[in-house]
Amino acid sequence: MSPHPSAAASNRSSARPADPTQLGEPGFVQDPRVYMDRVTGTWRFEDDDEEGTEMEWDAKKRNWVPVIDEDLVRAQQAAYSVQGVDESAPAAPVLAREKKKRKKEQVDYTSGNTTPLPPAKKTKPEPKRGKNTAVYVSSIPLDATKDEIIDRFGKFGVLEEEDEGEPKVKMYADEEGLFNGTALVVYFKEESVTLAITMLDEAELRIGEGGSMRVELPNYDNDKWKNKREAKVERKVVDKSKASRRLKRMEGRIAEWDDEDGFGPQLEKKEPLPAPLESRVVVLKHMFTLDQLASDPSLLLDLKEDVREECEALGQVTNVILYDKEPEGVMTVKFRDPVSAQACVLKMNGRYFDKRRVLAELYTGRQRFKRTGDDITKEVDEAEKQRLDEFAAWLMAED
Repeated sequence: MSPHPSAAASNRSSARPADPTQLGEPGFVQDPRVYMDRVTGTWRFEDDDEEGTEMEWDAKKRNWVPVIDEDLVRAQQAAYSVQGVDESAPAAPVLAREKKKRKKEQVDYTSGNTTPLPPAKKTKPEPKRGKNTAVYVSSIPLDATKDEIIDRFGKFGVLEEEDEGEPKVKMYADEEGLFNGTALVVYFKEESVTLAITMLDEAELRIGEGGSMRVELPNYDNDKWKNKREAKVERKVVDKSKASRRLKRMEGRIAEWDDEDGFGPQLEKKEPLPAPLESRVVVLKHMFTLDQLASDPSLLLDLKEDVREECEALGQVTNVILYDKEPEGVMTVKFRDPVSAQACVLKMNGRYFDKRRVLAELYTGRQRFKRTGDDITKEVDEAEKQRLDEFAAWLMAED
């Protein structure tokens, strides 16, 4: 007995189509329900069940599977979502695995390959160079002595010392052992380097003899310089006690730097006055004649004003004095710091002023100069009054 016609038709219609990828093979009959979805690029058909389920051909499983409704999936996720949790983001363990995988398997973008690249070598950071406290000097007179170099460069800062107390100055020799005109001068403070280069580059070692030196920073990367450096095969053993004593001695030099100008506390001591390397006072001679002062009452004020103005270009000036009783035409300029005073000596010494050659030197504390007003007497008061009257008369005459 044959089944009911409607049931037979239902069974035929509910049967799933054959593999659609066999289209074109001999004897293959295409099911009219099957179509190609252009959006997904897959074969699909709508089942004849009550729900009208849409089926999709899974090439891997080689079978028809229900099409997943993405809108339904999102609605289902929203129904069971947890507040504050991003459902679309991979779980933490997954992220960790992916990150680890990316490290192991990096893409070579130059070739387009995803083959693992060799791990990048860690480059060592360049070692930091210590502070430079040395200057390299060339074109020094070949007959120069170490003491001359120490005396000249010591005016611009405290020189570093060896443990034995000797200033750290290295004079280089040629193949025959003779001085070749180059030297390395080491200061205690880095700031002295800039000052020495500024003041002594293109300057003379012996003022007035001609021939200028070159003063510059040592170029440790230069092959010529490397050949001059002493080879250090073994590390020098440092005597900590000697190094400590040397450091205290150098700090003492710094502390004394601003006191030994003949105007500070040092004068109250009965010890011999030190060399005037740290003097803040400059003595200028041959700036005027007594006859000029007598004939031109305005010269005193003009000279002081002109000298102050020119010297202030070198540093802060605290006082300018004109000694009107000195036949040598003496003036003194006091600076706030010894560096400016040294710069003044270098600039002013040997210059010509009103056809006279100026002599500039640092004050030693031993010189004594005379000027009006040193003795508070009636005669001095009258002399000052007379000078002021003459100056006032001169002003009136100008009008």
